[in-house]
Formats: sequence, structure tokens, C-alpha cells
Amino acid sequence: MVNYIFSDKTGTLTQNIMEFKKFSAGSETYGSSNPDKIEYEEGITNVNFSDSKFDEAWNDSNSDNYQNLVDFINILAICHTIIVE
Repeated sequence: MVNYIFSDKTGTLTQNIMEFKKFSAGSETYGSSNPDKIEYEEGITNVNFSDSKFDEAWNDSNSDNYQNLVDFINILAICHTIIVE
């Protein structure tokens, strides 16, 4: 449950750049608050996520947290806003 969301609406501190580094699903947390910079293929931006614990749970449909991960990934894919300029 989210209790607080802090936002820098002006972008003064963040330069309006958000980077996907970490998330929680079920009772588990995946990723790192301070990850090493990861280079992805061209066209993938604002993602700096890597976690072997996630990879193991995602690739094992019998893992305790697998269904929570499926739900999280589906919601992440469906619930977002895209503004084409």
C-alpha cells in the first residue's frame, strides 16, 4: 500500500527524468536504489533495472511470488499514459 508520493513537479531537481530501478511485488522487492548504469539496446531509455532474484522468480512458474510478478508486469504494461508529440 502506498502511503505517500513525493513529486518534483517543476523538474528543478530531477530534470523531469524518471528511471525505472526498483519495484515491489507481493512481499518481495526487486532491483536496487543505486544500481550500476546498465547499457540497453538502442531505443530503450529510462530503465536501469537488473536483479537476479527477479530473473529466478520470473522464470520459475512455481516460485512463491510468480503470480504477483505476473500481475505487476501486466499492470505495468496496461496502466501508463503515452502522449505523442
